[in-house]
Amino acid sequence: MSFISACCNTLPVKGNYTPTGTTVTTEAMKYYIVGDKNSDRGVVMLYDIFGYHSNFFEVADLLSKTGLRVIIPDLLEGKYLTMADIGKPEVFVEFKNNQGTWESNKDKIVASVQLLKDEGAKSVGVLGYCWSAKLAILALGDANIGVKSAAMLHPSLLVTEDFANAKGPILLLPTKDEGDFSEGFNLVKQGPFGEDSYEERFTEMFHGFCGARGDFSDAETSKHVNRAVNLISNFFNKTLA
Repeated sequence: MSFISACCNTLPVKGNYTPTGTTVTTEAMKYYIVGDKNSDRGVVMLYDIFGYHSNFFEVADLLSKTGLRVIIPDLLEGKYLTMADIGKPEVFVEFKNNQGTWESNKDKIVASVQLLKDEGAKSVGVLGYCWSAKLAILALGDANIGVKSAAMLHPSLLVTEDFANAKGPILLLPTKDEGDFSEGFNLVKQGPFGEDSYEERFTEMFHGFCGARGDFSDAETSKHVNRAVNLISNFFNKTLA
């Protein structure tokens, strides 16, 4: 289980989006939050290895316009990978084995779910990108965390066992760069959450297009980003209803 080559070798882009939500810092964690406080549907959005990039705020803001309350916890506490790390596999291995582990991030995910529920969300889902897609499906596999569904964009590090342990429907959105997840996804489709689970491969897009590596000002990329956002919005608004 390792990062795909495209993850280790593709640079992030410089975004210039101005977020519409609020950034909050508490003793427990820093987080970005946006959307109607009265919404009964919450989403914990987990960024990729490049952290608080403006593209994630833009996607969160777009999702919030569809009735979802979205929180992005700063899992990595500002210690993000940078352009200087691209092309250095050893840096990615170190990340995966230390600050990127489930154990290192679980508490902030749990706190984010609880924050949304304390605000009034009746159901909470989790959205993960690349490395954090692994965190998203692990969160769905832990009944004590209380997330109802999980969406994963250009995922890395997933293994069949992750799918087997899922305790809710999943949305899987890989690109041309990721491997074949059919063995694991079929386990979900054949189980009790199969009806609401869906996979669509963005064959014209690259790893990271909807995250820090995507140029949202490019018309073709923007078209696919909007399609991905619509799929995610429809998925959560259905599975969290």
